[in-house]
Amino acid sequence: MKITSNLILLISLLFFQIQGKGQHAECGTDYIHNNRMENDSSYRKQIYSIESQVEAITQNHANNKLTSAVYTIPVVVHVIHLGEAIGSGSNISDIQIKQAIAGLNTRFRNSNGLGVDIELEFCLANKDPNGNSTNGINRVNGSSVTNYSASGIKPTGNTCGGAVETAIKDLSRWPVSNYYNIWVVSKICNGGFVGFASYPVGGLYDGLVIVSTSMTSNSGTLPHEVGHGFFLYHTFNGDGGNVSCPADTNCLINGDHVCDTPPHKQGDCGTTNPCSSTGVWDNSRYNYMAYCPLVNRFTQGQKDRIRATFLVAPRASLLSSIGCGAVGINERSSSNLFSIFPNPAQSLINVKADIKLLGSSYVVYDNTGKTILKGIITSEDTIIELGSLSGGIYLFSVGENLKQSFKVIKE
Repeated sequence: MKITSNLILLISLLFFQIQGKGQHAECGTDYIHNNRMENDSSYRKQIYSIESQVEAITQNHANNKLTSAVYTIPVVVHVIHLGEAIGSGSNISDIQIKQAIAGLNTRFRNSNGLGVDIELEFCLANKDPNGNSTNGINRVNGSSVTNYSASGIKPTGNTCGGAVETAIKDLSRWPVSNYYNIWVVSKICNGGFVGFASYPVGGLYDGLVIVSTSMTSNSGTLPHEVGHGFFLYHTFNGDGGNVSCPADTNCLINGDHVCDTPPHKQGDCGTTNPCSSTGVWDNSRYNYMAYCPLVNRFTQGQKDRIRATFLVAPRASLLSSIGCGAVGINERSSSNLFSIFPNPAQSLINVKADIKLLGSSYVVYDNTGKTILKGIITSEDTIIELGSLSGGIYLFSVGENLKQSFKVIKE
């Protein structure tokens, strides 16, 4: 029987009504992040830089240029199996993967109505890095990699048994600037974790890892780890390992850096919050980023943080990816009076302007509405240097009253 995409979505929605189960203590993201913050000064600097930019954007939410649109992110799923036939063991079927992505989308789009619509969707890529057609699923037998068959993958910096993380990811990975990589594996640390994700610092191995048994439509693991990938912390962040209530003097820089998820300890999942009497307690204990059972929502504060993350590198480039065809920012690259290329750009952009614009002023704004660059269109081919700008999305406007404008991505 041919199974249509609508049937897959219906099945996923039926599973979704059961609610996503909590993560318990099986997410490895904190362990990896804390280890790198302590031992990797370059990583620590990147996190502080991105955090500073995201905080500034969140505080200037009224000037956020990307508030009202649904974004589609191309995903590639790398199934690192143990040699089983497709559809058995760790070599999960295409249908299971499609159901898992459908379930992910129902959660991010708030299909149950209990939280907030993040206005973010994920699609299995239909174009590979070379422009060829693909179903967005790569299958590789990883059994020859040392320790993989016995213990699965070992996250970088972890002392558990398992194959070296980079050795497994090197079997199949696509450019992180255009795709969000998901690696489906047999085990993590011989069963110690069900998933882990990279916070948005980029690099060759950026993405998330999830065990095959959790890559399902009704599991809360996938939306939880994707949340980390787009810079959400656990709702109990800062509890010292379920020891004490997180600090709560400034909700944008304490705890999970989100203001509408009351701080709590990891194990606090009851009807009352021992750490705070303010805020909506259900926003934390039923949150996809908690370890409590029956998780069912993201919040407006988390939406603001995710979408702010999309305004800075490295996640910004995903909005211009053509991995799923005509998706992403969907912004015009030219107007009736001028065009900009290349876009995305690295060190400079070339503005090809109609003669009517000669002598007109141009302005480049950052994601908070602050003027970053300005000048005059002096010729029909004007080059603007971007080398000093941080990676991210900028608004370029030219002409009187700034009527001619569109977004430029700096990689």
